[in-house]
Amino acid sequence: MEWDRRTFLKTLLTLGISQAGLEWFSKQPKIKRHYQILATPTPRKLALLVGINDYSSHYKLKGCVTDVERQRELLIYRFGFSRKDILTLTERQGTRERIERAFTEHLIQQAKAGDVVLFHFSGYGNHVKDSLYDTSHSSSIRQRGLVTKDEIFSTKSTSITNNLLEETLLLLGQSLATDKLTMVLDTSHHYSGKELQGNLQGRTFPYEAQQPSLEEINFQAQLREKLKAKNIQAKPSQIVGTLLRAAQNQQVATEIMGDGFSAGLFTYLLTQYLWQATPTSKIIISLENISEHIFPIRGQQQQPQLQQNSKQPFFTYYLFPVTFEGAEGVIIHVEEKTTATIKLTGLPLSVLQNYGLNSCFKVVGPKSLHPVSVQLYSREGLTGKVRLLQIPQNQADTCPLEKGQLLQETLRVIPKTLGLTVALDKNLERIERVDATSAFASIKIVSSVITAGEPGADCVLGRQRETLMVDGGNSSKSETEGSYGLFLRGGIPVPNSFGQSGEAIKSAVERLQPTFKKLLAIKWWHLTLNEGSSELGLEVTLKNLDQDSFLVLRRQTLRKLSSVKISSTSTQTDFSSPTSSSSDFLQLQHLPQLPQGNRFQYQLENRSDRPIYYLILGVDASGQTIAYLPSQQQNKTQQKVYLSPGETRLIPFSSRGLNWTLASSQGWGQMMIVGSKFPFTKTLETLAEFPGFKLDQGQIFTLEEPLKIAQTLLGDLNTSGSLSNELAGTFNDSYALDNSTWATLSFVYQVI
Repeated sequence: MEWDRRTFLKTLLTLGISQAGLEWFSKQPKIKRHYQILATPTPRKLALLVGINDYSSHYKLKGCVTDVERQRELLIYRFGFSRKDILTLTERQGTRERIERAFTEHLIQQAKAGDVVLFHFSGYGNHVKDSLYDTSHSSSIRQRGLVTKDEIFSTKSTSITNNLLEETLLLLGQSLATDKLTMVLDTSHHYSGKELQGNLQGRTFPYEAQQPSLEEINFQAQLREKLKAKNIQAKPSQIVGTLLRAAQNQQVATEIMGDGFSAGLFTYLLTQYLWQATPTSKIIISLENISEHIFPIRGQQQQPQLQQNSKQPFFTYYLFPVTFEGAEGVIIHVEEKTTATIKLTGLPLSVLQNYGLNSCFKVVGPKSLHPVSVQLYSREGLTGKVRLLQIPQNQADTCPLEKGQLLQETLRVIPKTLGLTVALDKNLERIERVDATSAFASIKIVSSVITAGEPGADCVLGRQRETLMVDGGNSSKSETEGSYGLFLRGGIPVPNSFGQSGEAIKSAVERLQPTFKKLLAIKWWHLTLNEGSSELGLEVTLKNLDQDSFLVLRRQTLRKLSSVKISSTSTQTDFSSPTSSSSDFLQLQHLPQLPQGNRFQYQLENRSDRPIYYLILGVDASGQTIAYLPSQQQNKTQQKVYLSPGETRLIPFSSRGLNWTLASSQGWGQMMIVGSKFPFTKTLETLAEFPGFKLDQGQIFTLEEPLKIAQTLLGDLNTSGSLSNELAGTFNDSYALDNSTWATLSFVYQVI
């Protein structure tokens, strides 16, 4: 791997080497030559971003242009790209010819050795049949194709597309003078027979192309001739740099619809993670983190794929971010001295969809020496308006806000009135939808009933048309064909939610009320996730006790700990020196895999200067909501009810006979560790109402009323009563959560 000077220097500084130490490094024989090479100017950074929503009156996507905007903002404000070096092609501009010409003129003709290049495509994909290499025409070679914004011709039985072949993209990559190339393809080529995946729009075009266009074939021939003239052997399957795919073969990439916006699920999570990640985050760590967040939405039906040559990039996009600290937003326009327009960039997807007005941010690196804070007073999708909370007296005549300043979340506001939004599957008959809507009218926690494909659904009510196989490929229970049940918004069946064949849909809705409560509780829990923005120093490690305390996963609050210690936020495996050969698919560990019945344990470390109270909540592979609560009574023989500053503690403490054992069901589970500066008083009062609850010992128990626990937990984390009067707005109908007082870390794992 080749490093530029800036990457090299920042790596040494990150490892704790001082500026004086750098002089010593530069004099060592084995390092001096490389250090002198790195003294050259920082390489140029070029990007070509393509996004197509509107293909024709019959074929439309919604989130592809948003993907381009998110990538562009990330590259400019987080990775220091110059605006003039980023070329975007959207909608009508995204024809096959224009994309190929832009790649040639903007990237190939400008990039030099060592430069960084990024190509991004969001839109439809499909397969392209190609019988040109088979003279008998008895079979066809199927290639991957990107559907471009050329006219789609419809016939009686199919639609004809003009494709940019993936093989052409790879040849274009081989034509670059640099190998620091990243291609991001947020599309897919496998069509599952339906456009909607649960409540998410698929990005596979419903028809294969019968053959590539003659123009495409000629363009490929020209590329091969140019490579031959440079004494480069054209290899259609060779990857130059890194290729990131939103989904694997036989999977469908999807886009998610939120409150006022749509975006590719993969692109949103990729950019969101990179906005918050520490500078030393490796590309494989980024992909595994994204996989963990995709699982609760799509399960194993969409898993990102990483393909690359043998030169493993140390960092995502081959770059360090230009700012060490992550952010949840960025100022894109300053209207007046006290107001500005922002883009919300780094908030978790589950949080963004229910983000409340009056949330607050601090400005990173303002001109003033005094802290500058802003408050959100309007929002539409990813765009918001903020106002200054207070102008420092010494800056009354100047504006402390500037375009490009990053924003870090300090106060998260969540409406108390949030309910569950249920989508009705389009395959349901009209009378079924009418009856279901009528039945939902009496269920208060269901705030809205919509048709699948509309934005905002938390789950989908539908009919199981075939034998149910729970996600993971194994069936813990075969359900009768035709039964009603629930699917997660990404189309994954909710365990144990399907009834018997012949059940009336009104009866199914009534039967599912406990499941609705459980899903709403999980929704509330997800609203507290703040690994990237929390200022509470908490680190948690998951260990498998049946494999000699095997380290499975580590999570930590990035903002508080980034200035103290840099450590991987993923598995214990070191991927810095892979053995993969050219064009290999690097195997990602999408989720930690744990055998059924294994015992596991959490290690909690308080790395703040205040005591931390804690509890653990989540859902296991069987769909049960569970919790762990430490003993709430302290004496000489027991641990304190909180973690002291600097203390490390194992949960549960196995010597006391309490073991946490994985469920016997295969599937995936998610546990959330919640830490707070304040005790969970209201949560304890609610738990005390349940039979069997004991204050004097740590307990693992099934939550019969998870929604009550979720509401009281938000009440314990709520800090609205202690907020200063300078904050505009009231919080009577909202929870106000101060990022300096709590942290919620998530662990998603697979039971095999």
